[in-house]
Amino acid sequence: MAEEEGKKESKLEGLKQNKMLLFIIIGVVALLLIILIVVAILIFSGGDEPEAGVAAPQQQSAANKGSAANPNSNLLSVGPMYPLDQIIVNLMTSGGGKRYLKTSIELELSVQNLQTELDTKRSIVRDVIITILSSKTLEEVQTTKGKQKLKEEIIERLNEFLVDGRIANVFLTEFVVQ
Repeated sequence: MAEEEGKKESKLEGLKQNKMLLFIIIGVVALLLIILIVVAILIFSGGDEPEAGVAAPQQQSAANKGSAANPNSNLLSVGPMYPLDQIIVNLMTSGGGKRYLKTSIELELSVQNLQTELDTKRSIVRDVIITILSSKTLEEVQTTKGKQKLKEEIIERLNEFLVDGRIANVFLTEFVVQ
């Protein structure tokens, strides 16, 4: 009799352990499913939403072929390129430290005849770019998002005084901060 009770108890304990193991497996599967759904939502949502105040310049820049506002643009059909000389500027610093930026930039042109206008206005182009770069802090230029905003600002400012065409994109071919 005691033997039968012992067998019944061991069977009950075995069933309890099986149920506990089943609940643990279901919990882990549910947790993995939730994580998978969250990751899928983050991937398909597109991430960064443009701010209301920034939407207008981005739409204007996106209208240009291969603009910096649209990093997914087709880089297989890049327009004529206009290389600029190397530029070295001091970055703004809040402390007493000295930071400088050394960069080389190439401008993608919307039309070939813009190159003549840029040759004539080369000093103005360099001045505008130097002014923009020297107004930035290390924090503003070290992130990918910061570099993208920098490109957009350069495109916007240069296109303000160009007549024969537009700057379609800016390529940073060298970018060193020290």
